[in-house]
Amino acid sequence: MRTRRYHNYLYVIGYIMILRVVLNITVGISVFGTGMLFDLILMMFWVGIIAFFLKSIVSQKIYYIIVILICTIIVVGDSVYFDYFEVISARTSFAGLKWLQEGNTLEYDISIPLVAYLITPLLAGVIYLIITNKKKDVFFFKDFSIFSLVFLIQVTLFLIWGNRVFEERIDFYRSDAFLFETMHDRKLYSERYGYYNYHLLDLTRLRPQINKEEYYVEVEAYFDSLETHTTNDMSDVYAGYNVITILGETLETRFIDPVLTPNLYNMMTNGYSFDNYFTPVYQQGATCNSEYMSLTGLGSITTNDWSNNICDAYSGNYIPYSLPNQLKEIGYNTYYFHSGYEWFYNRKEMVPSYGFETVKFQEDLIPKYPDFYDRFDTEMLKFFDEYVNYDEPFYIDLLTYSGHGAYNQTEFDKYSDIVEAAHPGVELDPEIHNYMEKLVETDMMLGMIVDRLEENNQMDNTLFVIFPDHYPYMMNSETYSEYIDVGEEEHEFKRQTMFMYATNMESTVFHTPGSTIDITPTILNMINSNLEFDYFMGTDLFSDTPNFILFSDLTITDGENYLYLNERHTGNEIDIPYLEAALEQEITAFEIQKKLLNIDFFKMKKDRE
Repeated sequence: MRTRRYHNYLYVIGYIMILRVVLNITVGISVFGTGMLFDLILMMFWVGIIAFFLKSIVSQKIYYIIVILICTIIVVGDSVYFDYFEVISARTSFAGLKWLQEGNTLEYDISIPLVAYLITPLLAGVIYLIITNKKKDVFFFKDFSIFSLVFLIQVTLFLIWGNRVFEERIDFYRSDAFLFETMHDRKLYSERYGYYNYHLLDLTRLRPQINKEEYYVEVEAYFDSLETHTTNDMSDVYAGYNVITILGETLETRFIDPVLTPNLYNMMTNGYSFDNYFTPVYQQGATCNSEYMSLTGLGSITTNDWSNNICDAYSGNYIPYSLPNQLKEIGYNTYYFHSGYEWFYNRKEMVPSYGFETVKFQEDLIPKYPDFYDRFDTEMLKFFDEYVNYDEPFYIDLLTYSGHGAYNQTEFDKYSDIVEAAHPGVELDPEIHNYMEKLVETDMMLGMIVDRLEENNQMDNTLFVIFPDHYPYMMNSETYSEYIDVGEEEHEFKRQTMFMYATNMESTVFHTPGSTIDITPTILNMINSNLEFDYFMGTDLFSDTPNFILFSDLTITDGENYLYLNERHTGNEIDIPYLEAALEQEITAFEIQKKLLNIDFFKMKKDRE
C-alpha cells in the first residue's frame, strides 16, 4: 500500500513562498493581499501535478531543483531590475539580455542585491535537503482535489472580472478587469493576482488578434474629436530660424548652476523656461520612449500586451507628422547625432523614420577618429564639423550621453575642481559628485555648439530647445531624493524644467503644465503654424488649451494637484472632478496610442489616400 510522502514538495513550496516574502525587501509587494493566496494555490497545484507524473526519484529531484532555481533567478533578477527601473520585469525585458551579449552594461554598475545574500544560504540548504532525501514524494490525486477546486474558482474569478460591464469608462479603468487585461501596474497586479501568477501569464499570454479596420476607425475618430490648433502670440515668431533640440540624457535641471553649468544656466535663465514640465518615464526603453514622444507629439504606452519599448517593437512604423518630417517638408536639412551605438534601441532603423536625412552614430566617426569616446558629449562636435551645412536652414536633434549612469565613472574626475568651485566646502555624496562632473561635460558641449554657430554667423538665427528624458533613476534613490529635497510625492522627481533659448528672448518663466509629448507641437507653432497639427496628442504649450500630464502608473496632474487611479489625491479637493474627467480622457488616449502603433495607423491612412 502506498504511503503519502511530501517532504521535498513541502521544501520547495516553503522555499518559493519565502522567496515571495523576501521580495518585499526590494520590491515591496504586500504579503497581505489576495495575490499571496493565489500564488500559494498556483504553485502548490502546478508543482505538485507535474511532480506526480515523474516516476523516478532522480527526475523528481531534478525537477524540484529546477523549479527553485528558476524562481530564485526571477526574484533576484526582479530585485536588480526594480532597483534601477522601479518596475517589475516583463517578458519583453528579456530583450535587454542582448545588451549583456554586446558587453554594453558597464554604465549600469550592476551589483548583487541584498536579496541574493539573504536567499543563498536558504537555497543551498533546500537543495541539500532535496538531494539527501532518499525517499520519493508520493501523491494521491485526491490530495489535489481541494487545490484544483480553489484553482478553478480563481480562474472563474478572472473570467468574471474580465467580462464585467461598466457604466462609466473611468470605472473600467479603475477596475480589476482593466488591471488584469493590461497589467499596467505590475506591482499592484502581483499584490492582487499573485507575483508568480503575473510572470506565468506574462510569459504565456499570446498577443490578441486585432481588427485593423475597427482600430483604424476608432483612432481616426479620436483625432477628429480633438480641438483644432489655433494661432497665438508665439505663432511663427521664429519662422526661418534653425532649430536645435537637445534631449539631455538624465538631465536633472535642479542641478543647473551658474558655476557648474554656465551655458545651461545662461539659456535657462535668459530664455523661456517651463517650470511645470514633467518627464513621464516609460521603462523598458525610457530614453527611446521619451525620444519618440518629443519628436512625434504622440504618447508612449504602458502595457504588457506588447513591448512598451517603442524603438524595438514599432521601429518600422510610418511617422509622417513628426517634427523632423514636417521641417524637412518646408526646406530644412535634418540631422540626428548620438555618440552611442546605432544598434542600441534599434535606432538605425527607428531614427530615419522620424524624417532625419543625416543620421550619425559613433560607428560613423570611429574609422576617422579611433580615439572617439562616446561618454564625452564634447566628442559630438565632430558630428557638427563633419556633416552640418550652415548655409541652409537646419534642424539638429542631439541625444546626449554623459549624464547616463552609473555615477562612479572616474574618467569624469577631471572636472572635480569645477564641482568643488560650485559647492565650496560641501561634502557631496560620491554619486552626486560624479553626476555633477558629468553635467559639466554636457555643458561644455553646449558651449562648443554656441562657438560653432557664432563662427558661422548662425547664433542669432537659431532656436535651442533643451529638455531631459528622465530623472536620474539609476542613482541611489535615497541619495537622490535627499539631495533634491522635494518631499514625499514620488512624481515630483519627474518635475523638471524645459527651456528654450534664442538671442533675442527676454527671460520669461511659464507655469503652463507640460511634458515630453508637448515638445513637437510647441516648436512647430513657433516655426510655422500652418503645418499639420491634427495628429498630435501633445499640446502647444503657448496655447490656451488645458493640459495634463499622465504618468505611466496612471496618475494624473495639472501641475499642482495629483489624482491617482485608486482615487487618492493630493492638492485641492475642489479640483478632483476636473482631474477625474481629464484622467478618463488621458487613459483613453493611452489606449488609442496603443492601437495606433499596433496597426501602423499612418501607413494605413497613406494607403487609403
